[in-house]
Amino acid sequence: MKLIALKPIYFGGVVVTEGHRLETLEQHGRELIEKGYAMLDVTENPEQPVAKANKKAKKQ
Repeated sequence: MKLIALKPIYFGGVVVTEGHRLETLEQHGRELIEKGYAMLDVTENPEQPVAKANKKAKKQ
């Protein structure tokens, strides 16, 4: 998972500062996003489809 650091993160033996990119495993990335330390880097894969919720149930 590719992320952009929002706060300094000690990762891989170095400190990744704000605005720099890092790549980590899916679960670790989600934890960093949840805690506010990073955000998803969408610049690498802009064509990735975005899942949309089905707003209305279909009548049969």
